[in-house]
Amino acid sequence: MPFISFTTNHKLTLRQENEIAKRTGELITILPGKKEENLMLHLEDNQIMYFRGDDIPCMMIAVKLYNTIDFDAKKKFTEELVTMINNITAIEAKDIYVSFDEYPNWGKQGTLV
Repeated sequence: MPFISFTTNHKLTLRQENEIAKRTGELITILPGKKEENLMLHLEDNQIMYFRGDDIPCMMIAVKLYNTIDFDAKKKFTEELVTMINNITAIEAKDIYVSFDEYPNWGKQGTLV
């Protein structure tokens, strides 16, 4: 189950939130073995965030994954995700960062896998 958290100081509209959720669900399949039906999203907008010493619109995206994914798939996913966020929110690509955490163990459905 991928878990993706979006945090931004930008105020998102409900329409933008829905579009981010829809498009992220489509993009997750870029990562081998990952499906929208297992995707969990967290969106936090209008947060106090400073970047480069200023409160310019920015976003941090944290991607948590069960098992490791090859670099090329993560690179393509990152590029598509950042382009999508830029298109929906107008936050500049240079102000959007993506991190990946990959875990060998993951608790789900009441047990550890």
